[in-house]
Amino acid sequence: MKKLLTLLLTAALLLPSAAGLTGCSSGGTDSTNTDAPSADAGTVSQGEPSAEPEPEETAGRVATDLPERDFGGAEMNFYGRIYSGAWSAIDIAVHEQNGEHINDALFERTVYIEDTYNVVLTPVESGDSGITNAVQNAVKAGDATWQAAVGDVYDSGSLASSGALFDLNQVENLDLSARWWTQMLNGSLSIGHKLYYATGDIFIIDNKATRVFFFNKDMVRNVGLEDPYTLVRENRWTVETYAAMNEAVKSDLDGDGVMNRKYDRFGTMAQTTLGCVLYFASGNLLAGKNADDIPELTCMTPEAIDVMTGIASHIGGSEAISLSGETTVNGSYPDNLVYFQEGRVLFAPEVLLHIETMRDCEVDIGILPAPKYTESQDKFYCYADGWCVNVASIPVTNPAPGDIAFIMEAMAADSLNNLTPAYYEICLTEKYVRDPESVEMLDLILSSVVMDNANIFSWGGVEDTVASSIYAGEGIASSLESKRKAAEKIMGKTIKAFIGE
Repeated sequence: MKKLLTLLLTAALLLPSAAGLTGCSSGGTDSTNTDAPSADAGTVSQGEPSAEPEPEETAGRVATDLPERDFGGAEMNFYGRIYSGAWSAIDIAVHEQNGEHINDALFERTVYIEDTYNVVLTPVESGDSGITNAVQNAVKAGDATWQAAVGDVYDSGSLASSGALFDLNQVENLDLSARWWTQMLNGSLSIGHKLYYATGDIFIIDNKATRVFFFNKDMVRNVGLEDPYTLVRENRWTVETYAAMNEAVKSDLDGDGVMNRKYDRFGTMAQTTLGCVLYFASGNLLAGKNADDIPELTCMTPEAIDVMTGIASHIGGSEAISLSGETTVNGSYPDNLVYFQEGRVLFAPEVLLHIETMRDCEVDIGILPAPKYTESQDKFYCYADGWCVNVASIPVTNPAPGDIAFIMEAMAADSLNNLTPAYYEICLTEKYVRDPESVEMLDLILSSVVMDNANIFSWGGVEDTVASSIYAGEGIASSLESKRKAAEKIMGKTIKAFIGE
């Protein structure tokens, strides 16, 4: 579905009059051409109705194997990570339209689900504290008020370890192999073939949480660098190429002999996790899994150490790269994205969400996946942080888990009719993605998302160790070995909790 949408929308952008797919005008008024085909596959142009229209309630909708069902007006409560921050689970249900693409797509999905199955979808706000304590307390008290929980993967992993959630693989009415559930994340998040939380088209936050490489197209042109999009298409976008481009743009602009973040030109400004992002992009994990789906610390194998050492040989100690803490959503602290928007930084590896926060930036911004380790690598891999991604789960106090699973399945599938197309369309407006090449990259990126249980459960601090060692360019093997005993101990406890031993 995402590939089809991308092709349709990219083609529309290349037409002389693409107003029908570029969303809102500068004044905020919908400029859609009513004679242009809709971006939603299967929808008929308003200017040319079908000779044999399908029934209104099924026209163009994605089919599922779910039977007809009447829940008798039952209220389905989703206790959600709903708060004032950027990762709020606003994509559970919406009961009012406001003219915004995403909101109104959610409204359409909500109305369809409620009317079709005679239910009421009710999001319950968790506030800033997350969902862990409240759900654990409810489970201890036998409180079945909430039929489902929606929280970040960190919180959900903690709940699963405490025995508070159902194994979704054992709940009827869920088909987690269906295309509306993210298969790569299912594979990342399961332990011992047990999966306690999942995401997919049901939410859009997981898309926003994916790490991408924003780049300054103006700087590429001005410095005379090779087109990064061409590098991706020709399978030459690698760590080595990335490092060379960093060095090519590095410049002591004020001439004081020192590379200063505030005044000079850098190849990359990023969070301190950059080393790990590049390691994940190689297709390796901190904790891979064996044939029984049991995690193992694969980052300590000789092969993994070789990859980290190779990455470090390109970026370790580079003055062209400056790392600093974490970047908040508004970009005000510490300043990575502020300097990127000033036009003095070539690459800004960050979550896709920031294409929204930089909507008014005067720099011509492009989007790339994280670079491959070598050209022989099979595909690109783009990392998503467990703190940012929201997932759906079912507390064990729910006396009828199959009922909420039925609704979750219906919501995820119906999102292909509204929420996913809306997200892609709004990404193509002038507010967000600015060129058809980046749309092409988005399709590649969002089909390549991976997560790592070592990140989700913070096993022994190996993630921080990998990131800092790669950036330092030395001490990788010895630093990781010093973490092995503690990491394996805590990992073993998590595994036992998950598989029930």
